[in-house]
Amino acid sequence: MSTRTFQTFLSSPELQRLARVAQAQRQLDAQWRAALPAGLAGLSAVVGIQGECLLVATRSAAVATKLRQMEARLIMQLNDKGLKINAIRCRIQVEPLPHQQKAPKRTPVISPKALATINAAAESLPPSPLRDALAALVAKRRRKNSFE
Repeated sequence: MSTRTFQTFLSSPELQRLARVAQAQRQLDAQWRAALPAGLAGLSAVVGIQGECLLVATRSAAVATKLRQMEARLIMQLNDKGLKINAIRCRIQVEPLPHQQKAPKRTPVISPKALATINAAAESLPPSPLRDALAALVAKRRRKNSFE
């Protein structure tokens, strides 16, 4: 990307609009964290505003329950800071623990030489399900390799 194209991109209205949205989101999250007691400030984050409802995400049902208990006080504090909301909706977004996360599925790489060997082996077999399976494997891998 040339410098001129990059500068055009940086000054584009779309990027400027996104920057304003991101800045508003940061300010909203800062107001939210300032309204919370110190122990809860890092346990939730503002997702956005939908109408007059503040959407908040947390990873814990216990934190969501505590925020619901504090909802009236938090709404008053946020309204005093100029934010016009009348409700807070908590969403619990649980992330799997590292040992529960599935590893990305990897497709083994078969070299062109190995494919040729498998193909030769398939052609030397009499008609059978094994021969069909090997031929299908070779054809699939060759198609996949031609797209990469």
